[in-house]
Amino acid sequence: MIVLDRTLLICLVVLVQILTATNPGHSELPVPSNTLNSNTQTLSFNLTSNLNNILSSFEGFGHVTSCNAKLSQLTSGLSSSSPESIAFIDALGKPGPGVTTGNFLWLGNYEMCGTGALVNETTGYRYKNCVVSAALTQGGNPLALTWTGCSPPECKTKDDLQDVFKQIAVLINNSRIIHTDPSTWNIMCDVKQKFDAGAYAAVTIVSLFGILVMVGTIWYLLEQTIISFLERVKDCTEADAEENTREDSSLLAREKHQAPNQVESFLGRLAKCFALQRTMETLFSTTTKPGQVLCLNGIRVLSINWVVLGHAYAFAFSFLGSHLYRAELIKRRNFMLVFNALPSVDSFFALSGFLVTYLLLKQLAKRGGLTPLQWIAFYVHRYVRLTMPYLVALLIEGWLYRLLVTGPRAQQTTQSSNNMCNQYWYTNLLYINNFVPWKVPRAGAGTCMRQSWYLANDMQFFLIAPIFIVLLLRRPLLGVVVTGGTVICSALSTAVIAASYHLGPAETTDNSPDYFWLVYNKPWIRITPYLVGILGGWFYWKWGKQITMVVDSLPEWRKVVCATPIWVVTAAVEYGVVFGLYDDVQNLQQKRPISEADSVSYQGLARIAWSLSLTIQILLCQCGLGGFINSLLSWSGWQLLSRLTYSVFLLHLGLITLLAGQMRHAFFLNPDFEFAVSYLGILTMSYLSAAVLYLTVEQPVANLEGITYRKST
Repeated sequence: MIVLDRTLLICLVVLVQILTATNPGHSELPVPSNTLNSNTQTLSFNLTSNLNNILSSFEGFGHVTSCNAKLSQLTSGLSSSSPESIAFIDALGKPGPGVTTGNFLWLGNYEMCGTGALVNETTGYRYKNCVVSAALTQGGNPLALTWTGCSPPECKTKDDLQDVFKQIAVLINNSRIIHTDPSTWNIMCDVKQKFDAGAYAAVTIVSLFGILVMVGTIWYLLEQTIISFLERVKDCTEADAEENTREDSSLLAREKHQAPNQVESFLGRLAKCFALQRTMETLFSTTTKPGQVLCLNGIRVLSINWVVLGHAYAFAFSFLGSHLYRAELIKRRNFMLVFNALPSVDSFFALSGFLVTYLLLKQLAKRGGLTPLQWIAFYVHRYVRLTMPYLVALLIEGWLYRLLVTGPRAQQTTQSSNNMCNQYWYTNLLYINNFVPWKVPRAGAGTCMRQSWYLANDMQFFLIAPIFIVLLLRRPLLGVVVTGGTVICSALSTAVIAASYHLGPAETTDNSPDYFWLVYNKPWIRITPYLVGILGGWFYWKWGKQITMVVDSLPEWRKVVCATPIWVVTAAVEYGVVFGLYDDVQNLQQKRPISEADSVSYQGLARIAWSLSLTIQILLCQCGLGGFINSLLSWSGWQLLSRLTYSVFLLHLGLITLLAGQMRHAFFLNPDFEFAVSYLGILTMSYLSAAVLYLTVEQPVANLEGITYRKST
């Protein structure tokens, strides 16, 4: 008999029999407050009546392997109180509180796998942590099982345990209570993490930036002292040269000794680019320049906080001790802010298109066009500014996190990303990772740096943006037609794909594994808000000053009368985009089909509606019709946080991965409070980590690149 087999099958069969007996034929798990007593009685009855049958079914189970033999030995060792057997069972994940409410997160004692009776330092005999994940269904309800424990060294390969659990899956299906597909049973065991080429590259590049920052900071502090010393050396040298040589030779000496000053000046400027004093001054500066679109600071910060909120809750859901609580959350209308946080990304696309257009049009109008060299500098400037902090974050998340994470699910949360980064890292740096690989798992799981699909799209949009911008400058009517027509084509293509593949209205309401690569990360789908932002930036550049002058001449009451209806309409549209899926989500929870017309129309129109409303609100703020909303969004305090948003975007998901890999427990007591604490902690750590990346990489590279960029432009 195999103790692993017994434990798992007993837990699964007994639990399902509890639920079936309590609420037969119902499509949802029972509410614990109403059925706790009956569940307890049923548990006792089913355990007593079925235990012998369950155990006897394992007599002679499976073919004999060294893995099976060891597990059988551990079972028989329980009767003699073997320390190894007791430690093995003690470390094994078991059903905890809340099983009747859907708690299938059975995390064992991770630390025990390498201590006490489960390790022999002399012989090197050591157990390793393994995590089993499986998809189960009962009465049509999906149940996700995550189960960890310590695996003995005799189970050397994944196939040893996979074979055991495949046979368990067969027995589970034979029970006719729970159904499971054996192919969904996945086992991952800890392996000793080694420094590979990527890890060495990560340490080298991170160390290099650290050294440059240290040198630059010291130079900034001691610059005057070093220059004074060099000048004294120069004076002494010139005096000696003048004494030993005359006329022609003195001219040669002066030229010779001017070179160190020139070199010192250039190296000094380079060193200052990395000085913390300079980068911190930039970070904490609240000065503004004429023509800045200040309301974007607040929008940018609120949008990145919204992105982190959605990802933090997705992480928390994977550690939820009650799936019923998740169902209760989804019933709350206000929870759609979390469940449907997808428009937060479209906000960034719209902001990017708006800013690129506005700034480039100002430059083109001022210079009358750009030379080929200036166009090259335009693209190189963007690539360098974005790629260096991106590269550092990619190296850390792709190769270093796996060396830092220790916990029951560490291997599960980091290994697939590391494998993909080893294979496809170059696609990230070329910004083609939304095409290569073409098909990726649901929500981008297993890709190299999950959120990097956005960066690929944004860079691709930036590459083609001048086509629309120059058209809008030279031939405004044609530019509007081409840009608007592209928006319509993008919306139509989205609707056609949604209809052809019968997709849901959004990723959170679609169970298709193909949704991410079909719709979510493809540029012809995501370009819509970027193009709307381009039109908004062009409109503000062309007519912003005139509209502002007219608005400034109006009395306050007329401003309120003019602005209020527009604000109400745009806010209502945004509300509809975020909360309009509420009924569809409820239908999904009740196993009712979502109308295909709803799905197709939402897919085609939601991004246009959201980005257009946001762009109009930006124009209202900039033209003097923003009122207290503009004052709030343009608050000077947003500037500091706004400078960190790019680094927050790069780092926050990696920090969530670190936390997920090390979690030892499920969320129970008061999930609302625990989720809030978890989110605020993740958000705070994201901003603190972003400040480090900004001060040591992002802003120094911007300072360094700015020297050559200004010369080329």
